[in-house]
Amino acid sequence: MSVSQSKVKQVKALTVDQIAQFKRDGYLVLPAALDPELCRQTRDRMWETIATHLPRIRRDDPSTWGPVTEEESTRLAAAKPEGGGEPYLGGKGHRFFIRNGAEELLLNLAPRAVWGIAEQLLGKDTVVWPAGLDESGTTTGPCFMSDDAITGLASHLGDTLGQPEKGSFTTQEALQLPKTGPVWLTGQGTRGLYCTLPDSPSPGPDFGSAHSDGACYGRWRLQMAAYTDDLPANSGGFTVWPGSHTRVWKEQWEAFLDGEKHTDKHLEVRRAGGYTDPVIGQIKADTEPIDCHGPAGT
Repeated sequence: MSVSQSKVKQVKALTVDQIAQFKRDGYLVLPAALDPELCRQTRDRMWETIATHLPRIRRDDPSTWGPVTEEESTRLAAAKPEGGGEPYLGGKGHRFFIRNGAEELLLNLAPRAVWGIAEQLLGKDTVVWPAGLDESGTTTGPCFMSDDAITGLASHLGDTLGQPEKGSFTTQEALQLPKTGPVWLTGQGTRGLYCTLPDSPSPGPDFGSAHSDGACYGRWRLQMAAYTDDLPANSGGFTVWPGSHTRVWKEQWEAFLDGEKHTDKHLEVRRAGGYTDPVIGQIKADTEPIDCHGPAGT
């Protein structure tokens, strides 16, 4: 059963200056904005999940917080739910993830709590409310069936659910997805908890993690990262390049007008999007990145 919008405590509305900064820089950092009790419950839920699936990692013994082995990774990956979707817990090396983004705790912690802010930035009555799971454990929401969405459905579900290989670029109003499916495509949940173990090795200067998500369809998506625990500087937080959104958008929009649909695999040369967008290399060369960090609830 969905929680009504009026019952979820909202994060304080943005000021005029904050909205102006968001438009200028493309991001905002709101320190300790989320409910600390929900952050604590989320951390507890994480450790409960680890105790169930990776019992060798013990919360009270940091010496056990070693990387996920290949054997463990393979075992976790094989534990796919009968109803479809990804394994509840997965990981490799120093990172693991929990696909609990459609559960009430995660929805109330962040997506529903910033609902008012989302409407401030995107417009009233334009944002999809995350209703969560129904009694059968399924989510239902609208999905813009772009090439990206089709690819995402296939990669996270193991098949295309009968969808064609290429997107129709129309909205499917009531796409049903399982609990651990790509519920972020329909606005019905987050990707879940992403966790990085302490003392993880540096990825090095050539690590190609900086990327842009498809934004050239004439539709907007507000994205966020929520820290459920204290995160010091230079500890693996979200990194942004101020003002890069305007440059990325310009390149993607021009490519879109010329016929590219962001991830069309039939194109010999991709001009925009993903990890290989040429403008991203230029931005990384001339723009100082910002390491987004802060206390729990940021």
